[in-house]
Amino acid sequence: MSRARSPLFFWIAFALVHGWLGWQGFIAESVPYGDVSFVYSFWAHQAVSGGPVVGIDTQWVYPILAFIPMVIPTLGGLVPAAGYPFAWIVLVILIDAVAFSFLIGSWTRGTVRTVAAWWWLAFLLCLGPISVARIDSIATAIALVGLLFAISRPIAATALLTIAAWIKVWPAAIVGTLWVAGRGRTRIVVAAAVTSAVVLSIALVLGAGGNVLSFLTQQTGRGLQIESPASNFFVWMSAARVPGFAVYYDQALLTFQVRGPGTEVVAQLSTLVLVAVAVLVLALGMDAKKHGAVPLRILGPLALAMTTALVAFNKVGSPQYIGWLAVPIVFGLVIDRQRFQVPALITLVIALLTQAFYPYLYLELLRLNPWLIAIMSVRNVLEFVLLGYAIVMVARLRLEARAREVRHTARARRRMSIR
Repeated sequence: MSRARSPLFFWIAFALVHGWLGWQGFIAESVPYGDVSFVYSFWAHQAVSGGPVVGIDTQWVYPILAFIPMVIPTLGGLVPAAGYPFAWIVLVILIDAVAFSFLIGSWTRGTVRTVAAWWWLAFLLCLGPISVARIDSIATAIALVGLLFAISRPIAATALLTIAAWIKVWPAAIVGTLWVAGRGRTRIVVAAAVTSAVVLSIALVLGAGGNVLSFLTQQTGRGLQIESPASNFFVWMSAARVPGFAVYYDQALLTFQVRGPGTEVVAQLSTLVLVAVAVLVLALGMDAKKHGAVPLRILGPLALAMTTALVAFNKVGSPQYIGWLAVPIVFGLVIDRQRFQVPALITLVIALLTQAFYPYLYLELLRLNPWLIAIMSVRNVLEFVLLGYAIVMVARLRLEARAREVRHTARARRRMSIR
């Protein structure tokens, strides 16, 4: 047991896991896994060679800070395109190492969060090479450190989560949960606003103009990506060769989507349902806080519910989105291990099922192999199971807080009657 808590043992495990993921990343280049090698590398080398900078000179699908980690692996143009994937994976490993050091207490000199640390490494293994092969990897590591900071430094937590949201939008949802569950709401709003203002100011000085906010509109018209739960029915229809249904490649967005009667309506409704569920979850959290639930106890389930909703109701549903779930699960295992054991197990299964069809067998999925569609369908159902479990956790905290409130009131009345 002492070895399992040894810093050396942790770092050996960290190195083995990330070495394996990085090596698998190179092997998996033979299948659809080319965002790093082709898309990120192209954007970065285009900029360092004097061409347009995405997000500054042109509209872009990502928030502006996403360009920084994308351009770092070029080392100012010294690393050629062929060496970019290796440099990218090294960058992700270094950023993950910083997050891991916070988790095991190397920087904070706090207690070693043994279960949470081992769970994160297991999760990365289950999810596979996609966990180090997208811009989401960077945002997730920063968001993980940010949420850990929420335990004692909510302002620093807000700033880090806001920075992560300017790399990939989803951590903004955790900023919302921090505002609902945390103390000092005004300070949280100010910290998020100031951080965003700094980012926007720098971008505008560099000449971004309206391009700095183009990520908000670039993907509004996209359809249903085949991995999203919303597309499941239509993927099965395509596999059954039902007339009108088919999987196709979107040249503009570089994704595989599904077309057929009803797909456009479902794509539009999925966003509306996502907003409605997010509002419901936040309302539950506010109600639990109002009745006296402990802020840190609320934050974990609330962050899990919000993050899972973003995954489950997302019309994109890319495999790397599953990596987002690590942030609230790790935080939950740190704060309330017993309550988070079941969600942690469900999330590991979701990650493992994701790797079962991506990246190694993704071509077979595109060929509409029914076994792989079934695996993906089970994975998608489990996302809703996890979401439901997280919502129930928030609701239980509200009920527990309400019960304590009633008991406290009853005791106060008995004391008054005795007097």
